[in-house]
Amino acid sequence: MKDIQRKEKSCNCQQDNKLNNLDRFFANGEEPAVFHVFQSLTETAGIRNAIDLTKDFCLMASSHQNRRTGMEFLYSYGFLEELDKLIDINRHSDNELNRRWGELYWIINERRKRNLNTKEYLKLLSGLELGELELQCLSDFLKVYAHFERKEYGMLGTYLDRLLLAVHEVQDPLLNELFSVRLDEIMLTYHWKRNEMIIARKYGYRILNTTHSSRKKIDIHNTMALGYLFDSYQQAIEHAREAKRIALQTEDLTAIQGVNNFTIPFISAYHGVTEGIETPVESETAHLALARGDYETCVRILAGFEQLSPFQQYYLGKALQDKNLLEVAYRRFIHERSDYFFARLPLLEIQRTKALS
Repeated sequence: MKDIQRKEKSCNCQQDNKLNNLDRFFANGEEPAVFHVFQSLTETAGIRNAIDLTKDFCLMASSHQNRRTGMEFLYSYGFLEELDKLIDINRHSDNELNRRWGELYWIINERRKRNLNTKEYLKLLSGLELGELELQCLSDFLKVYAHFERKEYGMLGTYLDRLLLAVHEVQDPLLNELFSVRLDEIMLTYHWKRNEMIIARKYGYRILNTTHSSRKKIDIHNTMALGYLFDSYQQAIEHAREAKRIALQTEDLTAIQGVNNFTIPFISAYHGVTEGIETPVESETAHLALARGDYETCVRILAGFEQLSPFQQYYLGKALQDKNLLEVAYRRFIHERSDYFFARLPLLEIQRTKALS
């Protein structure tokens, strides 16, 4: 009983200290912008505490501007439950602009939580009134994410020039900074899929050096791991392990599963470093069997699939030494996905078999 009371007292003290740290921002009756609060707290409390305290400030804020920009802060740093609360405040605001921002962020957060599929959130998005520059940026970001989800990488270029100009015009320093990171993520993927790896890595390392969001660091390390696939097993696996380390540190179970079940087995299989590597994902189990020279198991697993992705066609074509399957996989990567990076998988195998014949 005493232990419980001590814990409750400790929690209350921590909460009181947090409130004391934030009280000064409301002392003179003029509420500072979220950006300046975050900057000030970073200097005085350190970055991790600053993120946590700014999260609380966003929920305490009363200015319409802070309630709008606070939603992007909470989203960017992965505070999805807190974002739900702030969205609800904005959706019920007496300020019409805040209500519209709240509706858009409701769609953004429901997508992030996987409560809306691509078709559903695009339909909802089409029904919103978008006037402000910031809302137009967010709408374009959502449309880009839809193309990601549909693996329509060739469509990304449609939005890049518009977003580059629009983000540059965003006046709020917090939104400008966080939108710029979003845009860098898009540029990373765009150039990666075009197999322009020097440019892609420039954006990847820039994000890693500027963002304080653990979620974004995980995503970027994961992408960088895959982007080093053809160049270096060591660099690829180090990025994958760093993604996993951050995911474990932040208890991000979805990210842990993604790195453990997909990224590490995929990189390991491609490079033939398979000892101790297992995965519950059937397609990557087939890939590991292929890497170990167990072609029979690879073929048997893939034979149970109703439809094969380009990756799986590549695995099967390699296992069967079927040039036609490899060529089909190559064409699908190019024509269905505009994915010139992973199109190298069947292309390199075709070139290898030609050299041996």
